[in-house]
Amino acid sequence: MGFIPMQKPDSTRSRRQTIDQRGTRKTYRGSGLPSHSYKQTVLLILTALMALGSIVVSHNQQAAFAANPGSGCGCAWYVVQRGDTLSGIAWSNNATTWQLARVNNIRNVNSIFIGQRLCIPYLMQGVRARQASGLLANGTVRWYAYNALQGSTRGQVVSMLRQVAARYRLPANLLLAIAWQESGWYQHVIAWDGGIGVMQLMPYTAMGINAGTGRRRDPYRLWDNINLGATYLSWLWRDFHGNLVKVISAYNEGGWAVIHRGIFNWRYVRNVLYLMRRFR
Repeated sequence: MGFIPMQKPDSTRSRRQTIDQRGTRKTYRGSGLPSHSYKQTVLLILTALMALGSIVVSHNQQAAFAANPGSGCGCAWYVVQRGDTLSGIAWSNNATTWQLARVNNIRNVNSIFIGQRLCIPYLMQGVRARQASGLLANGTVRWYAYNALQGSTRGQVVSMLRQVAARYRLPANLLLAIAWQESGWYQHVIAWDGGIGVMQLMPYTAMGINAGTGRRRDPYRLWDNINLGATYLSWLWRDFHGNLVKVISAYNEGGWAVIHRGIFNWRYVRNVLYLMRRFR
């Protein structure tokens, strides 16, 4: 008789399973595997969580779609795509980042999501919006007065810039270049720091120019804005004896800073000089 090795007992099977007379495996409750009732409980919990999540998502979507374009305005809806930013969407639609944030109840301008619907406000046909003044009765220029902004086209801006340059005896390409650098030739924009319109005048700068000229120009109006900017440039041109680099630098950082600290905004200066060559 040959040697027959003994089979190693299967301890796992002996603990967990038995074979009935028909050869069918059965699993004991104490086997350590999830029971049928346990699986059903887990499934019910997961189903409840998914249902709750759908309610939350639905609520958030409804909140995202809620928008207030303002009196006399309607919404042109835009769906956010991959790579979009709120500032880019605003630029493409002749709006400002803060305007879109206000209309769409967006608290964080750096947080928009793919598929989000944004209201791009527009003036409804047949409705004439009442435009407020950017000046108070005492001559104070309002900050962030979106309802006082005058709309414009780039053609209108360019035409006025050339007219005003001739009026103040300034190089037309200087005004064109600074206006492009500052606002992209848009009047209906307000910068995050409060700069207004085409040549991005700050409210206190506009008030200082008005005090110096004895006039009450409203920087939220296109014609007034360009005249205010040109007046300021003409003063800088006179003070710096036509030194173009200093004039450009001072428009951005202020005449006092150029005199006492020198030029440190070289990127701005070089950009404007480059644009001047382009706009000849």
